[in-house]
Amino acid sequence: MPRIALGGIVHETHTFAPTVTGLAAFEDYFLIQGDAILDAMRGTRTPLGGEIAALDDLGYEIAPLLWATAMPSGLVTAEAWASLRGRLLARLRAAGPVDGVLLALHGAMVAEGANDPEGELLLAIRAIVGPDAPIVSALDMHGNLSQAAVDAADALVAFDTNPHLDTYERGREAGDILRRMVEEGLRTARALRRPPLLLSALATWTERAPLAPVHTRAQAMERNPRVVVISVMGGFAYADTPHTGMSVAVTTDGDQALADRYAEELADIAWQHRAAAAYKGEPVAEAVRRAMAAPRGPVILADVADNIGGGSPGDGTVILRALIDADAQDAVVVIADAEAVAQAWAAGVGATVALAVGSKTDHLHGAPVQVAGVVEGLTDGRFTNEGINHFSQLYGHEIHMGPCAVVRVGGVRILLTTRRTPPGDLAQLRSQGIAPEAQRIIVVKSPVAFRGAYQPIAAEIIEVDTPGLVTADLTTFAYRHLPRPIYPLDPMER
Repeated sequence: MPRIALGGIVHETHTFAPTVTGLAAFEDYFLIQGDAILDAMRGTRTPLGGEIAALDDLGYEIAPLLWATAMPSGLVTAEAWASLRGRLLARLRAAGPVDGVLLALHGAMVAEGANDPEGELLLAIRAIVGPDAPIVSALDMHGNLSQAAVDAADALVAFDTNPHLDTYERGREAGDILRRMVEEGLRTARALRRPPLLLSALATWTERAPLAPVHTRAQAMERNPRVVVISVMGGFAYADTPHTGMSVAVTTDGDQALADRYAEELADIAWQHRAAAAYKGEPVAEAVRRAMAAPRGPVILADVADNIGGGSPGDGTVILRALIDADAQDAVVVIADAEAVAQAWAAGVGATVALAVGSKTDHLHGAPVQVAGVVEGLTDGRFTNEGINHFSQLYGHEIHMGPCAVVRVGGVRILLTTRRTPPGDLAQLRSQGIAPEAQRIIVVKSPVAFRGAYQPIAAEIIEVDTPGLVTADLTTFAYRHLPRPIYPLDPMER
């Protein structure tokens, strides 16, 4: 019976964020080892859950290593990375000889002193297991692929969709590729191409250019039986590294020429659609005007730059301020603000409170908004996702926002959460007594991921050009490591 080592470390690192990510941030989500991984992740719709299911179906023995995830945030500390890397590698060495390694990584992790920790991790794993044991990893399509990672792994399987609705399937696909290597003797050839293209988070929706036409062609290519997998990477523009940007990785059954030719063609398609990368969304005032004039709701206002799933604090106030000033009715805004939550809890349900809401983390996302409102509800902030969505497929179905308070200010309800929580599921609002379908305006702190939950109920979606850490205006960042020239930062012809 083949014996497969299993594990992973997942973090999307925003290198321009003002705070660092220590070990406690991983402990707050997942930091588990050994059999606890199987107990926690078996049956989940996560990439690791898909990999476990694939191995279970095959009857393979699993040697679980380490599973660590944290919410997107600033640079991972050197101490945290050394600890996580050391634990995973130590358990791999202790496991003894294995027939393969199956991983779930992100692709856009950056640590203090390490621009490519995942590439380094894959190389270290290769050094332990030797040249013949297959290494296959699932990846987030927002990863910034390095040549080292492509060289060290036999196959890298990225999510095909953003919102990420196929993570479980890609985990199973990774497991099947590993099976082919173990049982059928498959040996792969890989080609990596990086068009000089930097995509903001807003430009990584896979239903729109520049990624949509690349995926369309990639799907046709994957019907070639010699193609093992094609990973189209939107990249994560907010991680400043020498390999940041869009990329494509083509894996074949040993045909290097085919891998090179297909990768080059896909990179060319992306470049042909580069103009779409310059889109930034609607100005705040115009977006609010349109939302209030809409004949019916809910109109979804996507607060692009305060994207919790991209490392922002989730306490931006620019759209909240505009809605209150415009006397918007039946509007909902979610703000992560532990201080305001505590004040609302101290006052109690039904009390009128004066609060300074939001913008407690930094000065990039607006100023605190002074409000006087009525506390309509207090909860422990726990809810279960209603469906399969972007964040449940990454972090699981049980969500804990920390203590929460709903405060009504005129026609605007503010859901105050203790922990920043991405807008991945309608149950987030419903758990707080707010029926999302009945609202005229809902503000979500996400450029794309919210669509899995909110698009089915939306009368209209307006992407808003807000200021902040995940702004679509990439000229606001002082890149030091990014390869230049790159579009749209630099006027260029490829």
